[in-house]
Amino acid sequence: MKTNGRLIRRKRIGLGHGMNRFAALVGISGAALSRIENGQRNPRPETLKKITDALGCQIEEVIAEEHGVGPEVQSGSAA
Repeated sequence: MKTNGRLIRRKRIGLGHGMNRFAALVGISGAALSRIENGQRNPRPETLKKITDALGCQIEEVIAEEHGVGPEVQSGSAA
């Protein structure tokens, strides 16, 4: 299950947590959290649950789109 690390980072920062403080709250190392947020590693399901619980969101909110980019509005006109 691929996660959206950038979204995790935005939510963490929005809550006012530093990386090491949040990692300790979740029970992982700061280095592990950094790899998750940078998309270099996907957390185990139990770790992802701890992360989303600490962020106050659902797991579905931080799951990355599997096919292509996220929902974007295409602009352009058919002439």
